[in-house]
This record gives sequence, C-alpha cells and structure tokens, in this order.
Amino acid sequence: MEETDHLNEPLLNKTSDNKEDELIDESIRSSFIAKVYSILLFQLCIATLFILLSLYSPLYIQIVQTNIFLLIFFSCVPFVCLTIMICYPETGKKVPTNYIILIIFTISFSYIASRVTSFYTPKSVIFSLILTFVVVISLIFYAKYSKRDFTIYGGVLNSFLWSIFFGGIALIFYDITILDLSIRISSVLCFSGYILYDTQLLLGKKTNEYSIDDYIFVALNLYVDIINLFLNILKLIGNRNN
Repeated sequence: MEETDHLNEPLLNKTSDNKEDELIDESIRSSFIAKVYSILLFQLCIATLFILLSLYSPLYIQIVQTNIFLLIFFSCVPFVCLTIMICYPETGKKVPTNYIILIIFTISFSYIASRVTSFYTPKSVIFSLILTFVVVISLIFYAKYSKRDFTIYGGVLNSFLWSIFFGGIALIFYDITILDLSIRISSVLCFSGYILYDTQLLLGKKTNEYSIDDYIFVALNLYVDIINLFLNILKLIGNRNN
C-alpha cells in the first residue's frame, strides 16, 4: 500500500499542476480577449463618429464627396499600414508604434466608410448600423458556443473574397443588375464568415488560434470585417440620397 500511495503522489501533483497551468492559460487568454475587444470598441466609436459627420455635417459631406485627393490618400493609407505590419511583424507588437499604426489605419478606414455613407439617407444608415450590430453579436455568440471549427476555413474565405473582388471588377465594365446583387449578397456572407473565423481564432481552443502578442492585428482584422459587413448591408438595403 505504501508503494502504491507513493506512486500515486506524483500523479496527483502532476494533475494539480496541469489544472493550474490551464487556469493560467485561460486567464491570459481572457485578458487577451478583453484587450482586443476594448481596442475594437475604440475603433468602432471612431468609425461611428465619422459616419455621423457624413450624415449631419453639410461641410463634411461636401469634403468627402468632392475632394478626390483625400479619397486617394485615405484609400492608400490602410494598405501601407497593413504592408508594414505584414513585412515587419515586430511593429505590431512594439508599443507605441503598434498603437500609432492602429489609430492611423482606423481613421483612414473610417473616412472611406463615411464617404460611402454620405451618399445614403440617414434613416437607412442608422438602420444598417443597428442591423450590423445585431448580426455581429449573433455571430460572436455562435462562434463562441458552436462546436464547429471555423478556424480551418481561412483558405475557403480567401478564395471567396477573391471571387467577389474579380466580380466587382467585371461589374465596372458590365452593368448587370443580377451580378451587382449577387456580389452584395456574397459580400455580406463572406464577411460574416470572416467574423466567425476571426472570433474563433481570438477565443482559442480550436485547431488554429491567434497569438496573444498580436492583439493589434486581431483588432484590425475584426474592425475591417465589421465595417465591410456594415457597408455591404447598407449597399444591399440602403436608400441613396437624391
């Protein structure tokens, strides 16, 4: 009996250590998730401010609709920011450089989004915002509690997105109503899929997951997913200004 007890003791200690390690890992992951959503909320507040300006400020509406230089400039900035973060991954982890890139990217992308919303009626924009909020919250909860692993579908989503991109190019040359409608519906589905994908990568406990050091990159991904979902919902159901 003494030998059996002696052999079981390290096993019990090992099990206890594993539980402690799991609790520590869960605590770190929870802090990571909270940090990402805090940053994301900050980004969405900035986007909302720009959108409200595009609805109720005549001066701002005139600027975003007529100033081509600003349109080109703010269209290029997000790509530059992403290129820097992809080519130099350490910039996304180094404070305050990562936060500076985040703010610049957020302002630029918010400006582009506000230019789109400036061509729509305030009522349809507000309704699209509310609908987007409901959809995003539903997708987050589904991603959290679903047993399906969406983190393995990154390649499928990327292929889907490229198909939409080339469809958009075709639409420039061929004004086909059914193609335009198909692209908008496909875009809503695609970015809904990306929200599921990025949310599960954020939450962890699936085949793939985000590193806790990539909180800026994760927040940017979710921000782009949500804004693109909103813009495509708006284009699908919104009413344009006269």
